[in-house]
Amino acid sequence: MKIDNVDGTPVGQILLRPKPKNPDVVDKYLQAANNCTDACPNKVYTPQHVETLFNTEIRNHILYKSDCDGDLKFDVENEKQWGCVWRERLKCHFVSKYYRLYDIFESNKRGPKAAKLNVQIQCGLITSPISNKNFRDILMFSNMVPPSSSGMQKTANKVAKQVEELNKKSMRDIRKKLVEENRICGLSDEKLVRVESDCRYNNSLINSGTTPFQAGTQVVCTMSENNTSAKQIVSLFTGNKLCCVAARLKGKGLKIVCPNHEGVCTAYIAEDASIGNEGAYSSWCATEVSDYLKISHITTDGDSRAFQGVKQVHGTNVEALRDVRHLSASMKRAITRCTFSPNLFSGTNKLNQKNRFALDIKARCVAELNQSFNVHQGELYKVKQYMPEVIKTIVMCYKGYCGSSCKVNSYVCSGLPSNHWIKNFIPNGSTCRMTCDDEVKLENCIRILPGPNSLNLVRFLTSTQKSEAFNRALSRCNPKNVSFPRNFPGRAHAAVHMINHRFANSALLLTEELGVIITAPKVLRKVKQRDRRQLYIYKHKRSHVAKLQRAKSRNRRYRLHALIHYSQPAFYSKGMADPHYDKNCVNRNFVTNDHAYPKRHPKIH
Repeated sequence: MKIDNVDGTPVGQILLRPKPKNPDVVDKYLQAANNCTDACPNKVYTPQHVETLFNTEIRNHILYKSDCDGDLKFDVENEKQWGCVWRERLKCHFVSKYYRLYDIFESNKRGPKAAKLNVQIQCGLITSPISNKNFRDILMFSNMVPPSSSGMQKTANKVAKQVEELNKKSMRDIRKKLVEENRICGLSDEKLVRVESDCRYNNSLINSGTTPFQAGTQVVCTMSENNTSAKQIVSLFTGNKLCCVAARLKGKGLKIVCPNHEGVCTAYIAEDASIGNEGAYSSWCATEVSDYLKISHITTDGDSRAFQGVKQVHGTNVEALRDVRHLSASMKRAITRCTFSPNLFSGTNKLNQKNRFALDIKARCVAELNQSFNVHQGELYKVKQYMPEVIKTIVMCYKGYCGSSCKVNSYVCSGLPSNHWIKNFIPNGSTCRMTCDDEVKLENCIRILPGPNSLNLVRFLTSTQKSEAFNRALSRCNPKNVSFPRNFPGRAHAAVHMINHRFANSALLLTEELGVIITAPKVLRKVKQRDRRQLYIYKHKRSHVAKLQRAKSRNRRYRLHALIHYSQPAFYSKGMADPHYDKNCVNRNFVTNDHAYPKRHPKIH
């Protein structure tokens, strides 16, 4: 065998016949385990069935082998595994029959009965980011014999299908109950409902070069009601481009077209179709909810065409609303992209100052908007009447004239030393040197959120936060780094069911539907404790104390950043409290042909 140097030049020596491969670490452990007679794996048994096994076989042992003084032991050489459970028998000088040490389903189907524990494991896996492969790895770390991959996949397919059917029935019941609640509340039309919609993709739609189409392969579109504070999800659409069977057959040179090819096809969207067609997905969801409800308003973010899809199904009376959070983010981006005068910010790190200035303007505008609707009790015409002066007041406040204008026109700033808007994002709370052109540009940017046209879109102060919360819950059941092409719809529906009913209720309803209901009192108490803890954390995060703590923590980090990167403000300056004027706004039409300094007059003797 010839070898080369690191630079590629040949070496004169030639290696002889290679030695046998050195044993790996796993080979050493395997050899040691084979030589050990007591190396038995951990197993899962149901205590009741183990008691029946030993009590029955001890009597048989005494009855048929009364002269035998040996001990009954498990016949580990002939044990039979069924997923994560086992069938065992005892042996001494005689061999007993096999006993199932697990609970089974009582069904009329032929073949071995399914074990409840195997179904319960899949029910837990479908609501977690753990796949069958990772679960088998966990079992091996626990010194337990893992079940076969094919057997776990078959059980997972059955569980996913039942979970999908259960959640569809649950969402249908929610829609029906919502109509009854509207009727009890005395609404003029109990079917009308406000909804919010958003889509979530497993990959960014921006093309990365691996495909000429959009990079996303899986999409989930949710539609939640906005009539109640619970904001339950009333419809769900799942789209999938992945099909393992088609990929395998295409690798063999066969011409396969998804979806609906022969055999099992897990794709619901064609490979050459646009996966970012949110209008079609919202149209599907709107058709599903039309059995009981009629959509009057839909709230979306700025990059969605969901409104067009809903409008096709529920008519032209549907009104589009915008999410306050996304609209304020658009306003912030407009400020950061706007070309202000070079002297607007002092210092060298002007790009960071501009970004922090946009963040503070965003926080101020959102606070003004929320407080205005609160003061005027949601009356839109009054908000529109006062908001133009509020926009001008915001500009003057950041320019340094925080006083009488804020006291008269602002909802969150009184213009007093003890009661004013604290600019936490701006370094050292400094003011901006704005020109007249800067003022106009800033006012145009601010009008993106509290402007007259935008106020119509945010008049209910609705948002898509429920959809964003579901997207985070879906990352628990179906993380983006794992595709789950076969059971993707089931995992998405499991996430919806858990969001609508909370963990404890969802777990009990799912296991009851699958026939593997949880009966152990200790387990039920732990489930209730876990649900109580989750509800406490949820309420605590929404409390005023938690919001204040998060604000203090954020402000502390920005102050620390300003302390490192920005100089401290001067505590004394001549004429600091005197009124100032903008020199750039002065009209300089006069022409001087001489020096600016005064001439010296000749002395007269």
